[in-house]
Amino acid sequence: MGKYKDTEHVKFKTVNSVQIASATYKGSYEQITRVNEAVAHWILENGYDFDGVSFCIYHVSPHDAATDDDLVTEVCYPVKKK
Repeated sequence: MGKYKDTEHVKFKTVNSVQIASATYKGSYEQITRVNEAVAHWILENGYDFDGVSFCIYHVSPHDAATDDDLVTEVCYPVKKK
């Protein structure tokens, strides 16, 4: 874990670890609803409950991608065992 200085628009903080269910996919954001649904179904079908607000990690963002096909997104849901 690194140490980073806050900037005018970015504030760094340490948060407690969380257990997540996630899926990483490559391609356009048009797929994001289908990927979210797949992860949500997996959670419900495998004995977990949702435990917080979902979030995405943009491993390859539009800033870094030549085309939409190059985007890499990870859909994440905090979970807890039932």
